[in-house]
Amino acid sequence: MAVSECGAATVSSSTHHLIHHAIHPNPHLAYRADIDGLRAVAVLAVVIFHAFPALLPGGFIGVDIFFVISGYLISSIIFKALSSGEFSFADFYARRVRRIFPSLLLVIVCTLLLGWASLLPDEYAQLGKHALGGLGFAANIVFWSEAGYFDVAAELKPLLHLWSLGIEEQFYIFWPLIAVLTWRLGRRFWMVLVGLAVLSFCTNVVFTPHAAEASFFLLPTRAWELLAGALLAYRLHRHGPVFAAGTPAAARAAFGGLGVIIAGLCLIDSQRAFPGWWALLPVGGAVLVIAAGEAALPNRAVLARRWMVGIGRISFPLYLWHWPLLSMARIIGKGESKSVIVGAVALAFVCAWVSWRVVETPVRRRGHARTVVVLIVLALLCTLGASNVMWRDGLGFRVKNAQAKKDTLVLAWGDEQLGLNKDCSAWLPGEVVVNCLIADPERPPTAALLGDSHANHLYWGLSRPLLAAGVNLLQLADNACPPLYGVFLNWEKGEKGNTCMTMTNAAIDRVSADPQIDTVFLGGRWVTAILGDELRFPGSPVKYRLELPARPESAGWTRSEIVAAGLNDTLARLTAAGKKVVFLHGVPELPFIARECIAWSPNRFVNRIHHPDCLVARSVIDERNAGFRPVLEQVLARYPQVVVVDPMTLMCDEHACYGRHDGTLLYRDDDHLSLDGSYWLGEQILAVLPPLGRKR
Repeated sequence: MAVSECGAATVSSSTHHLIHHAIHPNPHLAYRADIDGLRAVAVLAVVIFHAFPALLPGGFIGVDIFFVISGYLISSIIFKALSSGEFSFADFYARRVRRIFPSLLLVIVCTLLLGWASLLPDEYAQLGKHALGGLGFAANIVFWSEAGYFDVAAELKPLLHLWSLGIEEQFYIFWPLIAVLTWRLGRRFWMVLVGLAVLSFCTNVVFTPHAAEASFFLLPTRAWELLAGALLAYRLHRHGPVFAAGTPAAARAAFGGLGVIIAGLCLIDSQRAFPGWWALLPVGGAVLVIAAGEAALPNRAVLARRWMVGIGRISFPLYLWHWPLLSMARIIGKGESKSVIVGAVALAFVCAWVSWRVVETPVRRRGHARTVVVLIVLALLCTLGASNVMWRDGLGFRVKNAQAKKDTLVLAWGDEQLGLNKDCSAWLPGEVVVNCLIADPERPPTAALLGDSHANHLYWGLSRPLLAAGVNLLQLADNACPPLYGVFLNWEKGEKGNTCMTMTNAAIDRVSADPQIDTVFLGGRWVTAILGDELRFPGSPVKYRLELPARPESAGWTRSEIVAAGLNDTLARLTAAGKKVVFLHGVPELPFIARECIAWSPNRFVNRIHHPDCLVARSVIDERNAGFRPVLEQVLARYPQVVVVDPMTLMCDEHACYGRHDGTLLYRDDDHLSLDGSYWLGEQILAVLPPLGRKR
């Protein structure tokens, strides 16, 4: 969240004195209650979105409003100090420390303590990592680096919201220096401001369709939002108010700004390519509201109301508190209860008020250098604690139960298991994105496993016993890329582009042309490719469409028809090349994540087993199968030579499909096998396979 000096304030002419009025800590800029009211709009939008996403799908744009407010207020401070020749980097950053650190440190410490009492080791280790990112104002970079296919769901990241604080503080590392160096340009200084804002905005527009995650999390594509506030601050600094106080023009601007913000809240949702052009709505709306002035009718009649101002004053600690409390409620397992969510939000308000009254305000009033030193020392101690949590793998000694300890270990599936960061140039051209693994790197492959992550999670269970039988298995896979020849995955937010089709086509062509590769395994999450959703999230469509670029006539085809065509082309090419093909059906999906099967009660307040049976009813799986299996079976019927393996026959009975077998947790989430699950299922599969003509 973009956060600025509480009370819309600027710096004092003296670096050692602060006025003691709680709502007006900086006398150089007149306090504007309407800006606190605008803060309230922003933070309430974010809190409602996080608590009840369906109620306000565009609530996350409150962060963009905060960016504008922050850019306006902090730049006003900088410009006022520069014009009077009193700007001091030491004073500027000391004020940032006093403003940010008190509530931030309190929330991070409390979250780490809550994590100690409720998180499994892998969750706690990740929390330690995120705490370090937050303390180093690099959380946005950390979360961007994690935003991959196997990333933990947002609700399992109690410090996820610190990404926005990272953007803001990174901005304030560079912006004061740029302002100081270019202020001497005089009236041409605005050209620097406009140039930087336009460059950032254009970067945002260009990259959002193709790299949505980077555009969302990183400073270069977000800086224009803070610079929009800075531009307004400079305009007011040089030329005074944009609108005469209380005039109809000012009222129209304020009404227009609020209307644009409301439009953004209603029209924008998580399916939009954001920020992109859409971010103009919250940013433009916030600029109009601030430019209208505090005397504009809606500003003084709505935003300046006492209760709005009260929420605005605690907006920073409220933002910091609300998400960890909601996240912990969901992790512990009560988060689907509306009463629990409402309780978590209410507790966030209480914690925010206490933080503001007992921690923030007293610290802000103390302008002594030793206050800053104490805060920095506390931050360093907190950093040491978070580092200890991360580097000691989440302090696994907290888990005393032997079965729970065993289960927590099988949840991990890192880059090594995926085959990431490998040199795959021996198998495919260097420009092709692929996750490659081979059982024996010193020998050529004699079998290949192609597909997506549902191929990858079987690699480990198949590769070892196959190697013992003389078969050297090569994996060529990429996450979310089913082995469908010629099929383009059109991602709504541009995450993968056409890398799936490029990889899949290249992999199939490569193994088809290799005479030493005798057998080809095909694995994919067929149910999602065809139905376009997941059992755990019914009614939430996946974020890609399927297309066949080489077949113009396919423009109106359904997902089923495109999958059937792509699978047929895959099988036709492989069988024509004389390969023995083993088609692997997907494992049954779970309507929950596997960690909810782990029996762990760290204390009398927390019980981390919500699905002790760890199963899904067979009727549920059969209903899902009826929607997509006939599509696959129709294609497979054309190729009787293809061996078909169905994990359902190994993992289910007539009553249910099981996520645990003989004490082994088979899954690591809702649809991927754990490492132990892969070993177990691999043995079962190889036991039922007919002879494959394996080469020695």
